[in-house]
Amino acid sequence: MFEVNLLHFPLWILRRNERDVVNYYNFMTPYVGRATGSNMLNFGYWSEKTKNPLQAQNELCTLVGEFANLDSAKKVIDIGSGFSAPAIHWKSLYTFLNITCINVNLLQLKTATKLVSNSPYSKTKTLSNIKEISFVNAAATILPFVDQCADRVVALESAQHFKSLIHFMRESKRILKHDGLFIIAIPVITTTKPLTQQFMELGILSLTWASEHYKLANIKSMIKAAGFKIIEIQHIGSHVYEPLSDYYIQNRKIIKYIILKESSSFFRNILYDVLENIFYKSALKMKEVYQKGIIDYVLIKAA
Repeated sequence: MFEVNLLHFPLWILRRNERDVVNYYNFMTPYVGRATGSNMLNFGYWSEKTKNPLQAQNELCTLVGEFANLDSAKKVIDIGSGFSAPAIHWKSLYTFLNITCINVNLLQLKTATKLVSNSPYSKTKTLSNIKEISFVNAAATILPFVDQCADRVVALESAQHFKSLIHFMRESKRILKHDGLFIIAIPVITTTKPLTQQFMELGILSLTWASEHYKLANIKSMIKAAGFKIIEIQHIGSHVYEPLSDYYIQNRKIIKYIILKESSSFFRNILYDVLENIFYKSALKMKEVYQKGIIDYVLIKAA
């Protein structure tokens, strides 16, 4: 129940272990899903034509697919796949792909199997080389695949949760073919200041940004240490943080109505207002720290 889960919420934000991340997402995603009308779990890529979060999230998936050169791939491993909405989106664009979704969250995987079975592509298979999306319940740091079996390893806004990140990168290197590509889309810290000063600069985001706060320089070093060569980095923070913050700030009342319209009560309204005020301040802070050059959002391609 909402009231019971709320008691554990501060502990999940502290991210003591992977289970906290799973619990955090299990708690948050029903409300995020209602607010966005989407099964996507990413910030989205916003342009002048973007009208809502679902459009932005699909745009980010499209961008990552192009960045990953999925048009020349066959076997894709999607790590931290959420509800497999990105995989469904990629499958609609590149029907020849064989996509395996890796997720430590079993509840999300169970939901994903239903979403995939009901997706348009699964009902219109006319070519013999079209294969289903498959699912594996596993941690990103111990991938249950043989060496050199994949053309692409993709982590779309999920790698920031992996512990440890370097172990995930080494496992990705092991399962990738020699000409394969390693792709991550990830929020990053761009400041080089000490941890205590970084904590002060992030303010409330130090707690509500529920992921590890990796510095871009450290990520680049880990990628190289894992045996990869970085090919390209795209900085897309201007299409992520400010427009997402503006959308949320401008639509606070509508979002509250959508989330609470099915199960509203006096107590739930109070609890929602408490939590929503935290996220509202987080949205303001996210826009502020991006404008100050403290955070960014990057796509990284390595071989």
